[in-house]
Amino acid sequence: MTFGNNDYVVLDKICPGIARLTLAQGPKMNTLTWEMLDSLLSAIQHLKHTPPRALIVTGQDNVFCGGAHLKYFVDPSSGLADNPKAARSKYVQKILDVFDGMLHLPCPTIAAINGHALGGGMELALACDFRLISSGARMGQPEVRHGLTPGGNGIQQLIRIIGRPLALDLLLSGDAIDAETARTYGLVSRIEAPDTLMQEAEAFAARFLLCGPDAVALTKQAALRAADVPLAEANRIALDAVYEAFSNPESREGVTAFVEKRRPAYVIDES
Repeated sequence: MTFGNNDYVVLDKICPGIARLTLAQGPKMNTLTWEMLDSLLSAIQHLKHTPPRALIVTGQDNVFCGGAHLKYFVDPSSGLADNPKAARSKYVQKILDVFDGMLHLPCPTIAAINGHALGGGMELALACDFRLISSGARMGQPEVRHGLTPGGNGIQQLIRIIGRPLALDLLLSGDAIDAETARTYGLVSRIEAPDTLMQEAEAFAARFLLCGPDAVALTKQAALRAADVPLAEANRIALDAVYEAFSNPESREGVTAFVEKRRPAYVIDES
């Protein structure tokens, strides 16, 4: 399934339960053009209504995502050159909408970072729940080196994921870090060889096929909501999720299967 007139984004099913979203403009560095953003929004809307059990996000031709299409900011025909209001409210806001949509998908999302993830490319990876990286890839927020600031989620997500000191080091220096440093910082879960990255991402995603999809969605939603609220409010959010889970027939199937020593009906067996 493609989204966009020129196959900017391709959505395919790898196996039962696992889908892959590929940015398919590798020769053009998968930059966040208007067309790419429209295609991503359409794909995310589709995934929101018909979610897989797990989603892998990756790029084409050893390019993950080239980030913002910087030429827009100097091209008079784009409407963004020398127009701070349009750059903020039309272009960067749309990028933020894409990444926010990715973040709130009800299924687990895994970024398979097959090439450099810089600027908006890193922000796309940060919008995913998990990140696996190719050994030769690099990550970073170079916006300050271009006289710009991250706007897609780099500031917000980096502080939440790796803490203020490490986040500020990346944000204020514009440095790109290698895969091993990214793992040390806690930005990625695993480093994989380029030729096995997708295979390992599939194996990572397959673990979620053992879980109740509604329970996963409820848990993810609760985790996102509870992350930045006082403990008493976080407790209420968790209890509300418990209530929703117990109200769902999926929970009875899961518990009954445990008691009967069998696999729940919602488990997808890859074999």
